[in-house]
Amino acid sequence: MANSKITIQFNSVPGFNESVYFDVNSGSYSVFCRETFVRRRLGQYQVELPTVIIDDITTEASYQGYASDFYKRAFELDFNSSNLYTVESIRGDVGSGIGTVIITANFPNAIFSEQSADGDVTFIIENESALPDFNITNISFSQALSTPCQKARVLVTTDNLAVKVLNPVSIVPNTSNPFAFDWLRGETVNLLVEDANGKQASKSVTLPSLLSAANFTIKVNNSPNGATVLVENANSTGLVLQFSLDNVSWQSSNIFTGLDVGSFTLYVKDQLGCSFTKSFSVDEFGIQSPYFYISKSNSIRYAQRIIWGDSGNYKTDENTLSCEVDVEDINGPWTEVQEFLSADIVPTQFKSNYSSNVAKIIREDLSEVIVPIEKKSNNIGIKDRRDARKYNVGGGQTGIYFISGNIYDYDTSSVTGNYSLNGSLPEWAVSGNYIVISNAWFLIEEIVFDESKNSDVIIISENFSGSETSIVVGSIFNRFNYEIYEYFIDMVNFIDQKFHVQLVNSDPNFDTITHLSEELWCKVKHEDLLEVKYHNTTNTDVFYATGIEFKIRIPLTSQKGLPEEDSEVHKTDTAALLLSADLYEVDQFVFEPVTKEIWRKLMIALSHEKVWLNGVGYVKNGSFSTEGPLGKSNLYVLTANMIKTGNVYNSLGTGNIDLDGGQVEVPGLISTELGYLSY
Repeated sequence: MANSKITIQFNSVPGFNESVYFDVNSGSYSVFCRETFVRRRLGQYQVELPTVIIDDITTEASYQGYASDFYKRAFELDFNSSNLYTVESIRGDVGSGIGTVIITANFPNAIFSEQSADGDVTFIIENESALPDFNITNISFSQALSTPCQKARVLVTTDNLAVKVLNPVSIVPNTSNPFAFDWLRGETVNLLVEDANGKQASKSVTLPSLLSAANFTIKVNNSPNGATVLVENANSTGLVLQFSLDNVSWQSSNIFTGLDVGSFTLYVKDQLGCSFTKSFSVDEFGIQSPYFYISKSNSIRYAQRIIWGDSGNYKTDENTLSCEVDVEDINGPWTEVQEFLSADIVPTQFKSNYSSNVAKIIREDLSEVIVPIEKKSNNIGIKDRRDARKYNVGGGQTGIYFISGNIYDYDTSSVTGNYSLNGSLPEWAVSGNYIVISNAWFLIEEIVFDESKNSDVIIISENFSGSETSIVVGSIFNRFNYEIYEYFIDMVNFIDQKFHVQLVNSDPNFDTITHLSEELWCKVKHEDLLEVKYHNTTNTDVFYATGIEFKIRIPLTSQKGLPEEDSEVHKTDTAALLLSADLYEVDQFVFEPVTKEIWRKLMIALSHEKVWLNGVGYVKNGSFSTEGPLGKSNLYVLTANMIKTGNVYNSLGTGNIDLDGGQVEVPGLISTELGYLSY
């Protein structure tokens, strides 16, 4: 049928106001009518009768005009500026207040409804047949037809058939309800569909996340009675996950308990046909994350060995030797050779939790010499057993706290010492660690402070209803997730040889990593080398508490003295007095060109707290100066100003006063009748 319309019939007599109200698609329309003229009032058009004053009596003028014309005019002005409606006026008799207005919508699916009217007004509404609703009622996901780890199948249901699918794919015509298409997992798309009546429906949809092993971590809480393994994941929106350790028995829980020491494979799958595996192991100390660190403060410069790629494994300072860097020089990069003397014993320190750490010398003829490595720390698998107190905290939980008592050998239970914590906790008392009480293992669930005990308290799950009692608590824990290792190369064994040092760290649970040094060259004597020895008195990225001290030898271009002084002078009209003077011995060292990483190593060395240059103590004096890279090469020139330690001349003068009868103003002295007073 034609578009919807409403017919408004005015059946009134002259002399009153008409307020006519109706709705269209929930938009309210109201117009006041009175029939002589129209004026703006309160944002609407009101038709009013004029008044006439005769013999001081105010009366209304006679009723003039056509009611339908005035209503049409008012409606057009107020509500039809965009020509959404066609308005027709059918006049009655002039001045009668009778007439008809027909308002026809110029757009489809308009729905008129009657609200109210003041006065004698009749509505006749003829709405076009209402079109059925069209909505997207359900969206679900299933396995894609191909590459299920990259895509998911999207199934879309509508309440009426969508004859057109417009976005994100085009299916025209469509005959299926629900209809389906494959799309990338993790993407957000805007669905747009259209039914046979031309009505459209849209909805924003986020597809389930990718299932990636990189988003999953495996946390092992170990105890001698079996490990608890927690599989944690991030970015798994919309996924229904299942887990298995044998690819046969599956569970929705991400927790496995009671695992023995050994190697395992974790299987993970989702409801969309994607799966992955990830290996892990349960060892005596529960270490699952690899750790390796070698400081650039070490004497020898190392680079990690990797296979460089175009879209990953890029060349960096950390994985590139000097001879491998990219430069514009047609002769290629300068190859660094670190020079040492036969009298040198060169140390290397690194931190690692790999089960195997092997260092070896690789000579020019490719023969190898194993270098012994010494472990310098005891951070992993520390055992502790000591006296404690436990009490009931309610809810099936027990509290444990520490005041003072004996420390015992973990394995033999013999007393080895005593302690006094006075309410503080041992270093191993942190949430997630395990403790042992009488051969029973408990997880530390939380740490709280109990004001009544004035102590930090370990909370474990144990039903204990007796009075507070003394117990012995033990733990096997890791102070840090690494051990500290050192090895030393005695250069006297390699006189007149050039060689590299290789460090290989391997573990059945982690990928093997390999580091290779720059080329080293040992001689009884190298010309024009400056010996730089250095260390710190506190631990930084190097654990200096082992007593380690580093040494490098760098070619030197020049060394010259520089002035560095500070003085205070008192000046008068007749004299100048030196009050104090400090004179420092400063030397400027200009080093020969070296490659970038050796240039950095040299700056690190000279920035240490304790530095000796050819046996003389120095400290850094101001900023370094650098020239480079030189041309298109990989060479840099470093200039360093160093100030000698323990070589400061200080002159504290009070001034020589010439007793010629005059007075000299000297700060710090007060003149009196008897002379001068110091203050």
